[in-house]
Amino acid sequence: MKARTLLLALTLACVPMAQASVAPLNLNEQAMVRYIEQHHDSQVALLEQLVNINSGTGNRRGVEQVGEILRPQFERLGFQTRWVDLPAPMTHAGSLVATLGSGKRRILLIAHLDTVFAPESPFQTFQRSADQRTATGPGVLDNKGGLVTLLYALKALDEAGRLGEASITVVLVGDEEQAAQPSSISRQALRDAAQQSEIALGLEFASTAQGLVTGRRGISAWQLSSHGQARHSSLLFGPQAGFGAIYETARVLEAMRIAFSQHPGLTVNPGILAGGRTANLDTRQNTASAEGLKNIIAGETHVHGDLRFLSQAQQREAEQTLRDIAAASLPGTSSTLQFNDIMPAMSETHGNRQLLAQFSEISEVLGGGPLQAVPTVERGGADISYVANLVDAGLDGLGPWGTGAHSDQETLELAALPVVTQRLAIFISRLQER
Repeated sequence: MKARTLLLALTLACVPMAQASVAPLNLNEQAMVRYIEQHHDSQVALLEQLVNINSGTGNRRGVEQVGEILRPQFERLGFQTRWVDLPAPMTHAGSLVATLGSGKRRILLIAHLDTVFAPESPFQTFQRSADQRTATGPGVLDNKGGLVTLLYALKALDEAGRLGEASITVVLVGDEEQAAQPSSISRQALRDAAQQSEIALGLEFASTAQGLVTGRRGISAWQLSSHGQARHSSLLFGPQAGFGAIYETARVLEAMRIAFSQHPGLTVNPGILAGGRTANLDTRQNTASAEGLKNIIAGETHVHGDLRFLSQAQQREAEQTLRDIAAASLPGTSSTLQFNDIMPAMSETHGNRQLLAQFSEISEVLGGGPLQAVPTVERGGADISYVANLVDAGLDGLGPWGTGAHSDQETLELAALPVVTQRLAIFISRLQER
């Protein structure tokens, strides 16, 4: 790792953060730009084909069908492909992995095959706007636009004779939108690829035409359980019965609000709550129930929420503060907290910012102007987050931009496709020269 880190540092140091001027496109790069412009219609046609296949995370057959359409296209470019299946009880599709070359400068390209739209969703088809400037459809932006960006960048490299020099691993994950648990299994193929790579590039959609992602917040889940004595309400606050579970939970939640509401980048959200004489919480089904009487002190409450953080250090510090809050129980009550890691943070690093500088230079050469880092708090977790600490540098949001992701208004700016495809192709080509 030290040798690899030094090599990358020397490479990135050759590209200053700000440039007075940028070099023009060379002949190979011009050929890639032309190829992408000339094949815009076929790129959009493939996008339409993929969007019209339902690949909601729970629809394993549909997710695998999307992968099988892409698989021969990678193979025609010289990639070796394989499915890394998940154990049957996990029910989700696995990951399609494609590898090319065996050089030391390996790039990991990450995208996903699934969407948030289940087969029963009414939002199922690709449609162009009347002015042909946009397209709507399930996953048109997240992440099928990213899939065709990735593929056509590789096609352009091949057309210009530059793909054969590259060393690339592509991992197309089958359940990014709702990762099968434990992620130690569902993300093993991704981690294996990252451990053999220098740079990770995520093809998640871009927030804006000028914004890329150098950092993402991590996510964990927490469950608070408070207990009191379910006795007659006339005894409330007294030494025999104490304060009850609901007052205890209210104390903990208010202490959370006070402790964390002023921490930049850190949020602690109670999302679902149940309390009464008895209460139950099903975190798998996201349902809760309670029973009791207005004159019975609450015997138990349960709260389920999430914690979002900028770094693993911030996560651990916050979790300890939460434990300390829970431990200071009201008389006659007790509280316990449980935590479940969901996704690590992609911390912003110098290497990530240097990758942004390289993409920004390419953008300026293409006439698109400089690129900026999207504030970390504006982007949640993504698959690159699982491997950010395994590579020397990473960048995400390299897919096309649009609006309405995860809604029935999901819309792609069609003009974004050639722009982001050209950026990616030129970046990969230039990396081989350093």
